[in-house]
Amino acid sequence: MKRYLFLIFSYIFLFLSSPIIAQESIKTREKKVCVSNLNNEINYILNKPSRQKEYWGIAIESLKDNQVLYHLNNNKYFIPASNVKLLITAASLLKFGSNFQIKTPIYLQQESPNINNLIIQGKGDPTFTKKQLEIISQKLQEKGIKEINQLILIDGYLSSPTTNYTWEFEDIYFYFAVPVNSLILENNSVNLTLKHSSINEKPSLIWSDELAGKQWAIENKVYTREKNREFNLMINPVFAKSTLEITGELPIDKESNIWQLSIPKPADYFQDSLIATLTKYGIKVKVAEIVNQKDSLPEKNQQLFLEINSSILAELIKVINQESNNLYAEVLLKYLADESLNEFESLAKIMDKLGISSDNYKLKDGSGLSRHNLITPQALVNLLKLMNSSEYNETFRNSLSVAGINGTLKNRYKDTNIINNLRGKTGTLTGVSALSGYLKNDNFGDLVLTIIVNQSTENSVILRNTIDEIIILLGQLEKC
Repeated sequence: MKRYLFLIFSYIFLFLSSPIIAQESIKTREKKVCVSNLNNEINYILNKPSRQKEYWGIAIESLKDNQVLYHLNNNKYFIPASNVKLLITAASLLKFGSNFQIKTPIYLQQESPNINNLIIQGKGDPTFTKKQLEIISQKLQEKGIKEINQLILIDGYLSSPTTNYTWEFEDIYFYFAVPVNSLILENNSVNLTLKHSSINEKPSLIWSDELAGKQWAIENKVYTREKNREFNLMINPVFAKSTLEITGELPIDKESNIWQLSIPKPADYFQDSLIATLTKYGIKVKVAEIVNQKDSLPEKNQQLFLEINSSILAELIKVINQESNNLYAEVLLKYLADESLNEFESLAKIMDKLGISSDNYKLKDGSGLSRHNLITPQALVNLLKLMNSSEYNETFRNSLSVAGINGTLKNRYKDTNIINNLRGKTGTLTGVSALSGYLKNDNFGDLVLTIIVNQSTENSVILRNTIDEIIILLGQLEKC
């Protein structure tokens, strides 16, 4: 009997103590990761069965002494997604400086109560909104202008094409893949929602801007249904047309999706919006014309009436790297071009001068949407290291997301020692996830790192969690 009681109490003790032992083990691991064991720790994460068919590239180095802490496929090509933006923002800083602004000039000819020409030369300012149209109209009203014989809008400053031919077909209908032209307004995007109607009738379409919405043909195949029905709205583009098909059922007790769409003809939207704003201020436009030539400014009696400036480059690249804004990135890429070199040749020249060989990357866009982009993890790490030694180190770092604080890293690393210690740029496409940046470590100083995964069938949350596991290890790294 005593023997049985002993065995029973022994099993109870083991049962109760095992979780405690396991928790102690995890806590110990959280507190301390020896640099000599880092290779095994990362390999343990990447060698799980669910990771076996993916393609991982990693470069982790100490910024202080260039010590290599971990390399995996660091000189192989990977699709980098939005990590491409690091090259574009770095090159823009090096070429233009942090105070550079995009300036949109507005010209008048034959000023009087009725002016002959109002000319706006679009320069691709991605920050241009209807507020700027209000400023133009208000300034004209203050000068007593009542009528404009001809409104000339010049849309050919940035290089063609406006839509990158390597982007996915389905992407170009949405806000993250808008046309990149010279007359940009409201990010060249518009929102669409549905408003409930009576049961078994089609809901109405609600546009955030009717002038933009009129460019779309909508095949509305949705019906309002009673409560507690399945919510299954879908939006599908119709190939080679400015047409969208919306299908599904919208239960009366559910809110519609908000679809953020691209504007197919952004220059037309700019023109329509400007004319509407001028009309609101009592200014009539007799004739309006959009031209594409850079040199379309009339030669005689032309005077600069107004110049509207974008935010400075230091602020533009924050939007690019923290919020991963594709339009801003594509505009800056086009700005890298000059008279003798196209944008990619100019980028290569700047990167080569910095110390990044074009053998280590092949780009087709500036945003990272293209799956034709290729780069090595080592090239990204080298870029971060070289920018750290440049005069724009602080500006470049400040453009990156801060873990747990802002941008695309705002909701990551909560309740860990990584929060506020990692500045980085994320990247996401289907089957692709990436993170590059600087990580503060008490024992090694700043670490510089790039982690990229390609060829995965997992969703982005799982891939980000795997990357975060590695980052958390690095935050616990010690010299032991």
